Amino acid sequence: MKIKAKYYDYEPIGKRIRKIRQERHMTQECLAERLNVSNQHISDIERGLNGMSVPSLMEICRALDIDADYILFGTYTRAASNPINRIISRMTPTQSMYAEEMLTAYAKSCGII
Repeated sequence: MKIKAKYYDYEPIGKRIRKIRQERHMTQECLAERLNVSNQHISDIERGLNGMSVPSLMEICRALDIDADYILFGTYTRAASNPINRIISRMTPTQSMYAEEMLTAYAKSCGII
């Protein structure tokens, strides 16, 4: 089964890629070289003119050392700066399991899930 592609605005994704690239003090040329693509291709992605394949997204994430969640959705879900992640990273597996259960119960009580 093939999923039909719908129109998608790639501009926000491109802006996030550009932002992270610049924060990493990396030029478009450097990123293009790491990905073995042309500078123009990186420019087109950053301007939202082109999308990218899943393998290309994975390579961009590796090259920029960033989660795909940020590039795709603008959220840091596994970032060490996330306070919940900092706490959970210090827990044992059992403590982490209980924390997940409590968080799930709280989210349900709030109507989030």
